[in-house]
Amino acid sequence: MIKRHSDIDKVLAKVKRRIHEQAVSRWEWAQRIAAILFIPLLLGCLWLYYEKDDVKQTVQMIEIKTNPGMTTSIVLPDSTLVCLNSESVLRYPSHFEEATRRIELEGEAFFDVTSNKEKRFIVKMGGQSQIEVYGTSFNVEAYAKDNKISTTLIEGTIGFIYKDKDGKAKKIGLKPHQKLVYELSSFKTQLYTTSGETETAWKDGKIIFNNTPMDEVLHILGKRFNVELIVSNNLKIDDYAFTGTFTTQRLERIMEYFKVSSRIKWRYLDSYDMEDKKEKLPSTNINCE
Repeated sequence: MIKRHSDIDKVLAKVKRRIHEQAVSRWEWAQRIAAILFIPLLLGCLWLYYEKDDVKQTVQMIEIKTNPGMTTSIVLPDSTLVCLNSESVLRYPSHFEEATRRIELEGEAFFDVTSNKEKRFIVKMGGQSQIEVYGTSFNVEAYAKDNKISTTLIEGTIGFIYKDKDGKAKKIGLKPHQKLVYELSSFKTQLYTTSGETETAWKDGKIIFNNTPMDEVLHILGKRFNVELIVSNNLKIDDYAFTGTFTTQRLERIMEYFKVSSRIKWRYLDSYDMEDKKEKLPSTNINCE
């Protein structure tokens, strides 16, 4: 009886050992299966992550417009500050992924460009012209209706690229306190020396004239107050230049200043042009006594 009991114990021990081995074997197979399943799952998660990241990095073009008589400020993806003047349009990508930082401008803007010698900053304008810099401050005026482009450099260096009358690309380098004017119709360029105050005062809500010629005075006032000023044929505007600083003064007050200092008469036209939404000063209303 004792022997038989001993045999039974041996058999039970053997069975337990086999059960344990089978359990271990099944656990190893479960681990292998889990590992096999985990690899494609991991690859799938990584694919979704990078796919999602690609979606985030999709470049979108952004367009900013200003209403007549209004200005605004924009910070570009590279931290460049742009002040946009009245009736202007700025187009730029949601992020700069190419070798250059390229934007488009119609109108007027002041740029304080973040320095990056690895990526040029390019402002594309009308007439197949553009400005390229790496980091500097400058003003650009490129209204299509004016048939000219002007840029004033405040700090750093810029290169103005344009086409001459033969269609060849030309480049002019500017130094601080230089202003370049490019005539689109004649393809001519002119360089001037300037303090830059008159050209950039608009971004601070000011009007600054520093012995400024009359034609430029009327041009600046037209942008600021959204009016069209038409000069009488008998008024020789080349004979006039003005100096003065204006901040919150209304147009009427400024025009009265011209009247006192230069005896220029003026008055508003009674009618209102609904198409342009601009008040007009007709040619018979600005006269030199």
